[in-house]
Amino acid sequence: MKIQFSLFIIFVCTFSYAQNLISEFGVFTGATSMQTDYGERGHFGSSYANVGFGIGGVYYLSFNNYKIIWHDRTTYLKEHFRLRIELSYMKTNLIHRGKYTQGNTIFTKKYNAMRGTSAIFNYGTQIEYTMFNMSDGKSLNPYLSIGFLGNINTPKLESKLGDIKSSPYLIPTVYNGGVFLNRNNTTSFIVSAGTRINPKNKKATYLIDFRWQRFNSDTVEGLIPRISANKFNDWLLFIHIGYVFRIN
Repeated sequence: MKIQFSLFIIFVCTFSYAQNLISEFGVFTGATSMQTDYGERGHFGSSYANVGFGIGGVYYLSFNNYKIIWHDRTTYLKEHFRLRIELSYMKTNLIHRGKYTQGNTIFTKKYNAMRGTSAIFNYGTQIEYTMFNMSDGKSLNPYLSIGFLGNINTPKLESKLGDIKSSPYLIPTVYNGGVFLNRNNTTSFIVSAGTRINPKNKKATYLIDFRWQRFNSDTVEGLIPRISANKFNDWLLFIHIGYVFRIN
């Protein structure tokens, strides 16, 4: 809760000074690939084939229009850094893949019958660094960004074999005591790389972004298998495109 409150304070403080800054608003959409406790560790299909979608809105603040006298040591900061405030939603359908799903045993039937869903609402901030001066108007301006997001997620799980609430034995025994389907809150750390595409003589710009997002939780998808191979928290990759236009 402390991190979420801090993110809210940052948003309020920066927004209150927006009239003195360059403000931009954008929307984006793309594909997600979640790395969870579904599937076999080290198996390519398990790691990258559980694909979903993401949509969101973003608000940018940059200092390049700030009406104060910038010292030489701070000019670089205003020309290459901006603040990004984001609200987004992601949803991914999850199934098992790999050696645990191969064959026709009771064991494999339970894995093949599992169907999961992870729906995540993200909110937070990032600091974005652009390779070139933002005011130069280059057609391509690559960037890197880091930040923290608050996350509200609601995982779901069902089995094609029947109702898992009344018949929990339909889930493989490795998940005994390891199913968490309540709505929960967590945080995540993100690193992004992308580029802005700036058409000439237009206030609008396009972006292509590749994100790695690591959650501070292992229950984003609702499962914690009781095995030694389960060593990492959930994380995802998010590839998206966006459209950004300048407000002032």
